[in-house]
Amino acid sequence: MCIVLKVVPLQPLFENIIYLIDNTNQVMNVSFEQIDAVNAIVTVDVKREDFAADVAKEVAKMGVKHPLKGFRPGKAPKSLLMKFYGPSVTADVVDRMVGRALYDHIRENNLHVLGEPLPNEDTKVDIMNDEEMAFKFDLGLAPAIELKLNKRINVPYYNIEVTDQMVDDAIAHDRKRLGTLVDGEVSDKESMLRGSMIELDEEGNDKQDGIKVERTVISPRYMVDDDEAAKFVGVKVGDTFVFNPHKANGGNIAELAAMLNVDRKEADVKSDFRVTIEEIKVNQEAEMNEEFFKGVLGTETEVKDEAAFREAVREMIGRANVPESNYRFTVDAQRILTEKAGELPLPEEFLKRFLKLRREQDEKENTEVTDEEIQRMFKQLRWQLVKDYLAQELGIKVEKEDIDTAAFIFAQEQLSQYGIYNAPEDLVRQQAERFMQDDRAREAIQEHAIDNKFYAAVKEAVKVNEKTISVEEFRKLYEKEEEK
Repeated sequence: MCIVLKVVPLQPLFENIIYLIDNTNQVMNVSFEQIDAVNAIVTVDVKREDFAADVAKEVAKMGVKHPLKGFRPGKAPKSLLMKFYGPSVTADVVDRMVGRALYDHIRENNLHVLGEPLPNEDTKVDIMNDEEMAFKFDLGLAPAIELKLNKRINVPYYNIEVTDQMVDDAIAHDRKRLGTLVDGEVSDKESMLRGSMIELDEEGNDKQDGIKVERTVISPRYMVDDDEAAKFVGVKVGDTFVFNPHKANGGNIAELAAMLNVDRKEADVKSDFRVTIEEIKVNQEAEMNEEFFKGVLGTETEVKDEAAFREAVREMIGRANVPESNYRFTVDAQRILTEKAGELPLPEEFLKRFLKLRREQDEKENTEVTDEEIQRMFKQLRWQLVKDYLAQELGIKVEKEDIDTAAFIFAQEQLSQYGIYNAPEDLVRQQAERFMQDDRAREAIQEHAIDNKFYAAVKEAVKVNEKTISVEEFRKLYEKEEEK
């Protein structure tokens, strides 16, 4: 992993913890002082003779590129050029030389550094007058990790039990989803109703010049006010009653405009309306036949009867639960492997200072760091260190094929959220390609690919204790953690 000398965002502190530097040859004297296991000071000794020639060349170039007033390019006296350009040029030259020497030392000694080197408070130099200068930098070092994965390390893997009730609920949902609207005598909450509406005045009479809607669509299912929605349940064609569209829709202007058939600018109406029901459509559930089986399982399914269909649905639910089980494995693996790594010391004061300086550079209004933030950062950092170490030990390398697979799975999961459980492979691949064109989605997919490869290798290296538990027990695993 690499770092650049320029200031970078705070996020690499968590994502690219270990910095190794690649730069040109070092010419100055650099010394290293280990303060403790995770703190050190690097001193770069500089003599004026180390940079004087470079400063002179740079100042001369400035005289050509930016001639002083009254002089032709390159003709101003050296003393005058030094007076105008010397301080800034000297600062730039020394900064480059010291930075190069510092990072060369880090690279050549394979120092695992957290964050970036920070100027030591004891550094006091006058680059325009001192003949010899000592630039000191504080380093935060990654702690040494000694952890070997083996079959003596036990990590649980929870399979979620697929119950008959879960199968029944899934089938009921799909029968409604794939059902058809037919004429109904009595409405329920899922019904779609059509009717006429007349705006009322404060006395409950028809409002003169009020809004009149000849035919509008009303669905209690989408109303946000339960009391208003209840007025549309159990009614018949011809029934007339009063309701308040504004309450029913929670003041949503777009919904009101559609229901009242008016422009949005005129839709913020809080009056009651008398509605007359003229038509009721109810959802007729899909029949349990081969057409329905194909609608749920895909057109290529060979399922012919209800028993085989129920078994296929059970398997489908089981596959849908796998991502939840896999994620839970990562939670438990992270906890257990961090514990196995032991108490990893961190350069805490250095990291607090590093975070505060970054916030100042980003011009954050609040540069203070709370104890809660610090503890959360330290927890994330310790795991990242363990994960990076283990990834190197396991020889984790992510190839293009891994990213393509992660993109395919990511697309499948997204389509499933929209109720498309058995999308054709071509459709999934097209969706995956679209995701890869989006910067944020592509970054998330690449992270998934790394995690998938890492945790798959961890599974192979440790002992995985598989357990089948109910969905209620599965949820309680997270509840117990929140209580701690």
